[in-house]
Amino acid sequence: MLSLFYTMYSFDKIEKSKDFIDTQRFNIITLRNAVLEAETSQRGYLITNNVTFLDHYNEGKIQAYKTLDKLSKSSEKLPSLAPILEKIQRLCDDKFSIIEASTSVQLNAGSYASHLSLSKDRGKAVMDSIRTALMEADKDLLERRHILSNRMQTTIRFSIIAGVTLAIMIFGILIFSYLHTLHLFKAILSSSNKVDHLSHQATHDPLTNLLNRRGFENRLQSIHDNAIIEKQKYAFFYMDLDNFKTVNDQYSHAIGDQLLITVSQLFQNCLREHDALARLGGDEFTLIVQKFKDKDELETLANRLINALKNPIPVENAMLSVGVSIGVAIHRSDAFTPKKLMMAADKAMYHAKNSGKNKVVFLNKAPSQN
Repeated sequence: MLSLFYTMYSFDKIEKSKDFIDTQRFNIITLRNAVLEAETSQRGYLITNNVTFLDHYNEGKIQAYKTLDKLSKSSEKLPSLAPILEKIQRLCDDKFSIIEASTSVQLNAGSYASHLSLSKDRGKAVMDSIRTALMEADKDLLERRHILSNRMQTTIRFSIIAGVTLAIMIFGILIFSYLHTLHLFKAILSSSNKVDHLSHQATHDPLTNLLNRRGFENRLQSIHDNAIIEKQKYAFFYMDLDNFKTVNDQYSHAIGDQLLITVSQLFQNCLREHDALARLGGDEFTLIVQKFKDKDELETLANRLINALKNPIPVENAMLSVGVSIGVAIHRSDAFTPKKLMMAADKAMYHAKNSGKNKVVFLNKAPSQN
């Protein structure tokens, strides 16, 4: 009977230690997600100028420091974590300073301020350092948990000798552990879904739900990298609506916004599922086309986009007439970086504007990049 009580005591102590470690691991995940949420919210504000993102940023920052405080208190029981947590504290202070400096530039200089790119590389480096430090802390906790798990196995083997009563207790504790893990999993999933939602808002145009400039540049870089690796070609369309300013001036910006929504839907009806359409801002749209045979196929697609706007578009009580000028550049070699490709397509689009509008112009020579 004494051995039974000793076994129960040892098992309970180990389980509490494991729960304590699991809680700290959950705190590490919560801290990482809180910093990511703050970073994503700040990006959303820089792109959309929507102050709602600043509220999400503040929530993420508060959550991050609350979690840091919990982790710091745990270092009394886990002294090996103390230097890592001090490092994480410094990195978080640095990260939030960088974020708030960028936000201050946004507030003073306005949307798409050129200053904002200055802190991007350093902010990314700090975020990478935070991830590395959190992984280091989690690794330390995992090693401790592994030791506890081995000790628990020894205790379980001893408990079998102690009798059926202890076996029943073990079963109950395992059920508790399962429910506790399930609770942690649900909490992590909920946090991940929130980050995904904010990421979508940061990379998509709130008016048309198309990719915005940031989302499009990320997609373009990904498609470009794959094209280099697989030695494939792709085409870049730069599209600017004709007479859109007249509509805005004659009617209103609200009518203009409704027109942009309808135009984006008409464009999407002309495209395939894997074509990437984006609105960069105002009445400027871009499109990446993959898996095409030749220039004639691209010209057919461009004319289909032009013809989609051939008839007047009903918006509320008005019939609005707009067209689209399209410049096309085709990536065929390493001479076309994404930036050069955009410049080539933009130049071709202006040729289309200057030569009568509502037409497509191809430009296949990579311009110099100054």
